Amino acid sequence: MNPSLYEMLTLNFSDELPIEQVNQKDQIILSVMDNIQRILNTRRGAITHLSEYGLPDFSHVLQGLPASAHQLIENITRAIVRYEPRLRGIEVHLLPSDAIGHLSYSMILEIDQVGRVDYQSDFTPEGRVVLRHLKQQGRIDDTW
Repeated sequence: MNPSLYEMLTLNFSDELPIEQVNQKDQIILSVMDNIQRILNTRRGAITHLSEYGLPDFSHVLQGLPASAHQLIENITRAIVRYEPRLRGIEVHLLPSDAIGHLSYSMILEIDQVGRVDYQSDFTPEGRVVLRHLKQQGRIDDTW
């Protein structure tokens, strides 16, 4: 299993990290993370030929809080399962947040040929999504 075609063409991950500087297992982890971040930052309907790609407009999510925060779990799961074929499983959980209009979710992914990988996604009031690999952030133990 390799990085995505996009990454192989650009020879970089989204943070400009060159592919050749990363071992094969981490290439897969970073490639999946980049793809998921692209999915979550795209609004549904923005890509004409892939009308279900991405998430609903975030302003609608903010208007429907707190109930819409749980509906967003279904939308996240559905979009990732549909457009990230390297996954064997996914769990998405809402994390507590005190910031108004800011939502955070934990994502536990089972990636082919890699195993379990933990991510956190943070949704800002502006609708931007930042995805973090928790091992890289030093927030989880590497023993799985």
